[in-house]
Amino acid sequence: GVTDIIGRLPSSDEARSFLDSSLTTKRIELVEDLLDRPEYADHWANQWADLLRPNPYRVGIKAVLNYDNWIRQQFRENLPYDQFVKSLVTAKGSTWQNGAVTLYRDRRTPDEMATLVSQLFLGIRLECAKCHHHPFEKWSQRDFYQFAAFFAKVKHNGTGLSPPISGGEETIYVSTSGSGRHPRSEEVMTPRPLFGDIDDSLEDPRAALVDWMISGHNEYFAQVQVNRVWASMMGRGLVEPVDDLRSTNP
Repeated sequence: GVTDIIGRLPSSDEARSFLDSSLTTKRIELVEDLLDRPEYADHWANQWADLLRPNPYRVGIKAVLNYDNWIRQQFRENLPYDQFVKSLVTAKGSTWQNGAVTLYRDRRTPDEMATLVSQLFLGIRLECAKCHHHPFEKWSQRDFYQFAAFFAKVKHNGTGLSPPISGGEETIYVSTSGSGRHPRSEEVMTPRPLFGDIDDSLEDPRAALVDWMISGHNEYFAQVQVNRVWASMMGRGLVEPVDDLRSTNP
């Protein structure tokens, strides 16, 4: 249990102190102590760094270090999960100042962001719906491009990428214009969630998307994260793969 929380085994002194304690609250106190330790923040930040980290030689080593430091700082500050996701998905600014915007330095198109956000934060794999109706789900190609349209106004200003060594600074911002089109009909796609409604009066469509994701009416957001934590603690998710919550997943 200790290893699952802070990423290392207890020392012999720590184990002996716990076993010798006669306090009836010693288990609760141990958990509270572990959650306050810097190892807890680093251990769980590592897991999110693995989910989010791009290739440093593609997006730049400095940008990736800033990204990694940003992720760790969120865990050090014990930021609530919904606020962590909101700060990440709505990130803007310089890759040298705000590590979170490295997400958009790596995933540079609306369709790339749509597949990442839907899978990581909803447990919905939209990739198959990019080219045709999802064969194992209800999501259509139209659903995919309406979801991708939330990211159509995200723009990049700077030197861009120059692999194998991308060292330049880049600024991510939200433009007042920008739209996506359906690849077959050429229809301009209005940002729409996969189900339910959004506040379409917000200047940044990404903010409307996050508000929809973290709403109590959206069960996917909590389920996929609970499943991911369960898998980390127990070795296997309640659903496998952990980010594939479709109804046809046996």
